[in-house]
Amino acid sequence: MAYDWEKASTQAASGNYAERIPAGVHDVAIKRLLSGSKKGGAFRSRDGDPQIMLIFADGEGREASQMVTLSEKAGWVLARLLSAAGADMARMKADGVLPHDFANQEFARANLVGRRLRVDLRYKAGNDGKEYADVTPVRTRLAAATAQPPAPEDDLDPNAVPF
Repeated sequence: MAYDWEKASTQAASGNYAERIPAGVHDVAIKRLLSGSKKGGAFRSRDGDPQIMLIFADGEGREASQMVTLSEKAGWVLARLLSAAGADMARMKADGVLPHDFANQEFARANLVGRRLRVDLRYKAGNDGKEYADVTPVRTRLAAATAQPPAPEDDLDPNAVPF
């Protein structure tokens, strides 16, 4: 019996893979992370630095993943993600947290999984011809910058309780 290529090409993806988040600006959460594969062991960069794969999910359950290198030279990528997700960067510095600390799965999960942020997602072709997500955090404006200007005195409710 011949393999039915036509049928296979129109079937939905297997339960192992979520639909891909389309390119654009999205609100996402870090759903999970991987630090290696069963076959290849721990993820490493070409220079031998530890890496983790972050899997982002949007509100519709679609996903995108990105590799993050955990070196001081490449730490800015993780720092931008954490900052956009509301991490206390000053406390991390005071506590002596380093990029390579995220190579510890328990530490990484505790400090990354569940964080929410807004991202600009693009897809770029890799050297192997596959498309890979390029996730860029979108910094939200400070609350003070987005607050409405105060109402003129005439518009204030005299019965309102000040806060």
